[in-house]
Amino acid sequence: MFKACDSPVVALVPVAGLSQTLPQAPEPSEIRTPDQYVIAIARDQKSILTSPARIGKRDLLWLVPLASAVGTAFAFDKEALDKISTDPSRVEAFRRASNITGIYAPLATVGASWITGVIRHDDHLRETGTLAGAALIDTMLVTEMVKFGADRVRPKATGLSSESGEFWPDGKHAGGGDSFPSGHTAIAFAFAHVVADEYPNWQTKLAVYSLAAATGFERLGGREHFPSDVLVGGALGYLVGGYVFNHHSSASQRRLIVSPVTSGKSAGLFFSF
Repeated sequence: MFKACDSPVVALVPVAGLSQTLPQAPEPSEIRTPDQYVIAIARDQKSILTSPARIGKRDLLWLVPLASAVGTAFAFDKEALDKISTDPSRVEAFRRASNITGIYAPLATVGASWITGVIRHDDHLRETGTLAGAALIDTMLVTEMVKFGADRVRPKATGLSSESGEFWPDGKHAGGGDSFPSGHTAIAFAFAHVVADEYPNWQTKLAVYSLAAATGFERLGGREHFPSDVLVGGALGYLVGGYVFNHHSSASQRRLIVSPVTSGKSAGLFFSF
C-alpha cells in the first residue's frame, strides 16, 4: 500500500473525504472526561482512515487545486531548497523558532486554556483547550502514519545529498525517512483551525494562522523539510483541525445548514441550526 507513495499528492487522500462528513455529521460529542477523550480520539482516527470512501464531487473544488500546487512544489523541491542558506547559525535559529511556534506555543496554549477555563468555570475556554489538544493528538497520529509510509529522506543542513527527498530510497523501507509531511506545520495548522473556529474574529485568525504560516517557513529555513512537505503538512493539519471542531465543539451546533428537499413535483430548501 505505502510503496505506491511516489508523490506527495497521494498523502492527501487519507483525509480528502473529511469535508464530506461535515454536513451529515451527528450532534457534536463533548469531551469532558479522560475516557471520553480516548474514545473521541479512537473514533476520529477511524473516520480519518476511512475518509477516502466519502470523497465527493465538491471535494474536487479544493482537492484539484491543492494537488496541483503540491505537484508543482514537489517538482521544484530540491531546486527551491538549494537557494536556502546552509549557514549553521541561521539554520539552527530557524529550527529553534519552529519548535517554539509549532510545538511549545500550541502546547502551552492548550494547557493554559484548559486550566484557566476550569478555574474560571469558562466552558468555552475549557473546550478550546480540550479540542485543540485533541486536534494535536489526531494530527500527530496521522502524520506519523504518513511519514512511516512515505519514508522520505530529509534534506541535509549542509547541502542536499543524493538521497535527499527520495521516497523509499533504494526501493526499501529504511524506516529513518520522516521528512514527509512536516509534523510541526501540521500541528500548527490543526491548532490554528480549532482556535480560529472557537473564536472567529479577525484578530484571533490573524494571530493563529500567522503563527502556523511562520512555522512552515521556519521548517524550510531550518532545512528540515522540502516545500511539498510543508504544504501537505499544513493541509493535513488544517483538515484534521476542522474535523475535530465540527465533530466535538458545541459552537459547531450554532451554524446554519441549508439542504435541498424534493418531494414528488415539489422542491424546496430545509434550514436547520
